[in-house]
Amino acid sequence: MSTINKDGMLIDGRIHRRRFQNIEHGVLSAVHAIVVHQTDAPTAQHTFNGYKAGGNGAHFLIDKNGLIYQTASIYKRCYHVGRLIKSKCLTINKNSCNNASMAKMLAMSWTNQIKALDSHERSKTYPHRYPVNSDSIGIELVGKHIDKKTYETITAQQNMSLQWLVGELYNHFSLTSSNVYKHPEVSYKNPGEASTAVWK
Repeated sequence: MSTINKDGMLIDGRIHRRRFQNIEHGVLSAVHAIVVHQTDAPTAQHTFNGYKAGGNGAHFLIDKNGLIYQTASIYKRCYHVGRLIKSKCLTINKNSCNNASMAKMLAMSWTNQIKALDSHERSKTYPHRYPVNSDSIGIELVGKHIDKKTYETITAQQNMSLQWLVGELYNHFSLTSSNVYKHPEVSYKNPGEASTAVWK
């Protein structure tokens, strides 16, 4: 089993260190979930080039050949989820929503609605809402979008590495498969992103 060093780096022969401290934004005080992404870049190097500029990024990147890179400390927060999260109660069980508040929000214009839903959701604690940057680890898989609904298919090597990495994170943070999400489940993204990711 892997270990975690004092800098928040996962130590194992399968993990290559490529830490970009300029994608780290403060302390990640708790890990309740994992969010799986695709890079919308053709190669790992394209993503690394973007990380050098800072801003958005994730904790791990898995190349098409299955190589795993750790790109940020798991003790640090990364901007990987997005600015607006979806309503978990609307997606999973509408009966669990506060119907009076929800009715008001759903009557708003689309732009105002998604902002209001985001604010409403962020007042909840996980798991009553989807994960956010401050309580989740991000894993990127190299792969480009094809059109507005589709991404490249994730390779068998990527899925094997994803399964191994997720298993390690389960052990370190007492997580289960119910705590792993594809990016479009959580926020407003291309629905095909990570659609072929398999971690179970």
